[in-house]
Amino acid sequence: TTAATTTTTTTTTTALSLWSNNNGDEEITDWPTRWKCCFPYLLPIVDGDGLFGQYIYQRIPPLGFLDDLLTQPLVQLFANVPFSGLLLFVALTLGTRFNFDMPRAVRFNAQQAALIDVLLIVPELIGSGFEEGDVPRSLAEPCTNLVYYAYMSAVWYSCYSNLKRGQRPTGIPYVSAYAEVMVGPL
Repeated sequence: TTAATTTTTTTTTTALSLWSNNNGDEEITDWPTRWKCCFPYLLPIVDGDGLFGQYIYQRIPPLGFLDDLLTQPLVQLFANVPFSGLLLFVALTLGTRFNFDMPRAVRFNAQQAALIDVLLIVPELIGSGFEEGDVPRSLAEPCTNLVYYAYMSAVWYSCYSNLKRGQRPTGIPYVSAYAEVMVGPL
């Protein structure tokens, strides 16, 4: 008698989400990549520091001292090199967009930093619509402080997520979602 053998094959299909498999919670394990993820946030720090941090640095002298010590050399470097802000912006947006040799976390953070920098244009345009004498300091100071707190919170959150948690900072409303779209599926 011959026994018939039946072979059963199981096919496993893995569905790949369009942008990420687990909502950005993948780990960034190596420290050089974590530091590279934080580098792009120098652009919004340099662009928004002098304009939006001025009242805070006047009111809190220790923060003003730290700003003079850490940030102002970068601001002066960017001011002395023509088109340096524009070149860094283009490098972050276009230079990282389709560079698949670069880790996805670095590309995501570059796009997110560029978007934060773009968002700083809106309050700059609103502020440039007024002449210095038109807006009383009692109105100008809280408005610029609000912008400073908002963008610095986004920058600090992003650097904290990258360095301490080892995860991509996907919690900034709207900005993180657009950064995900700009990075693409790979």
